[in-house]
Amino acid sequence: MSYRFWESTRWLNSALCCRYTVVQFGMLQLPMRIDGVRFTADWHWALGLFTDGQFQVFGAWRDEGPETAQRIAEDLHNRGLERVGALAADESLVAAMKAQRPKFCERSVAELVESGAASYRMRQAIRWTDTAAQHLQGRMSRAAKKYGPFADHVAAADFLAQTFQRADRDLLADYWKRAKPAPYGVSAAPRVLVRTA
Repeated sequence: MSYRFWESTRWLNSALCCRYTVVQFGMLQLPMRIDGVRFTADWHWALGLFTDGQFQVFGAWRDEGPETAQRIAEDLHNRGLERVGALAADESLVAAMKAQRPKFCERSVAELVESGAASYRMRQAIRWTDTAAQHLQGRMSRAAKKYGPFADHVAAADFLAQTFQRADRDLLADYWKRAKPAPYGVSAAPRVLVRTA
């Protein structure tokens, strides 16, 4: 399958589907060296799961303080995201998403699990997305250590855009290689996760 990487600004602003079953947020710490000073920069990222079992990486956002959650929520809304079955994120991000669109997500993943209201299929989707996100987090962390430190935030964004696009490509290739997609199936998950690791 041929695949062309988008430039970082285009990929970070690309349109999203309006509905996802589960959306999982993560945080990466990228090593930086600006004007000889070494530090780490925090970047939020998100992975979404469609009802058919296909994953999509949403993008990455640099943490710029207390307003970051609101900025992420606005960005996702502007890019077309309207509804999520379950959202796994910190409290500030969940609150910002609900404030942006009240019917965006009825409950967070934590609330669904605690209440016992999640169906078997939803529990499988949550577990599968959580495992895929953990593998993706590990892959990205290893790549950041290998290619960092970055000279500025633009270089960091370019790195994230290209590396996440590679991961997205691998997830999509695995999806199409399956003879019959098995959403949230135990037998399907290991193949997806091996390719993301």
